[in-house]
Amino acid sequence: MSQQNQSRIIEILKYFWENTDKEHYVTLVQLQKYLQGMGMSPDRKTLTKDIEILNSIGFFDIEHDRSVQNRYYVTRRFFKESDIKMFCDAVRSSYFISDKDAKEYISAFETFVGPSAREDLHSPSFIDASVRTKNNNVIKNANKISKAIKEKKKISFKYFEYTVEGKKEHKGNKKYFVSPYAMIIDDGKYYFAGFEDEDKIVKTFRIDKIDSLSVTVIDAVQQPQTFSAKKFAEQTRMFQGQETEVELLCHKDVMYGVIDKFGTKVKTEMIDNEHFKAVVTADVSPTFFGWVVGYGGKIKITGPKDIVKEYSKTTKECV
Repeated sequence: MSQQNQSRIIEILKYFWENTDKEHYVTLVQLQKYLQGMGMSPDRKTLTKDIEILNSIGFFDIEHDRSVQNRYYVTRRFFKESDIKMFCDAVRSSYFISDKDAKEYISAFETFVGPSAREDLHSPSFIDASVRTKNNNVIKNANKISKAIKEKKKISFKYFEYTVEGKKEHKGNKKYFVSPYAMIIDDGKYYFAGFEDEDKIVKTFRIDKIDSLSVTVIDAVQQPQTFSAKKFAEQTRMFQGQETEVELLCHKDVMYGVIDKFGTKVKTEMIDNEHFKAVVTADVSPTFFGWVVGYGGKIKITGPKDIVKEYSKTTKECV
């Protein structure tokens, strides 16, 4: 295939991809006019063969509607429109993706849909009331950490908190040197765990609270045999407690919530027409107690006795 033919087919693909779908079509006459503006003058037979070549690739379909003036349009793409819509909603609802990054991702998603769907991508199918990070480097930093884990190198960074006035403040302006081992997304936030040089222990860090991150050329400290990715996931919570078997008395309305938190293999037993007992393995902490309180009395801790007592004390202190 000559370079001229290659250029023409690429332009045809670009035109179809950006301008057509089931509600927006193009005729061969319109396609000829477009290509003439690009300095090309193919005849109808050549264009028909070009479209056949594009369809033979198999990644998408250009359909030929002969009913009205030989209309052509793209009917199948890499992703369905509903898939792209879901991707956009997921980006919008993610805490660790900043507004700036979200707009860039959604603009990139636009290239996968036709003109009818593009406008919808900028109209979310839900109202997201959550707060989003103001750190525009979260994704970039996550990629750097992932690279460091793969190459087994240390990373260096500064870590910040917020003052009571809401201002960002670095912890003593010190620089951390950490050998990263694993990353996790939990409750919409990005974390990683690694061996911190100064304290010589494995710590958990939130990636949206990191500044000035770089991957060093220093080899990482070998991962301790005691390090557990499961334990790391549990440590991403604000409060960590003791993992304990807990007995709950639950109203039947909260079954979905119990399964959502503890999985489908949770042990349950019907007590009466309205209630069931659930035996769960929980990380007993203020976070767990807060989850129970959130169901407004429809979940009650009934055992062990020391956990019941601790729960009662904690909730009274919060009143």
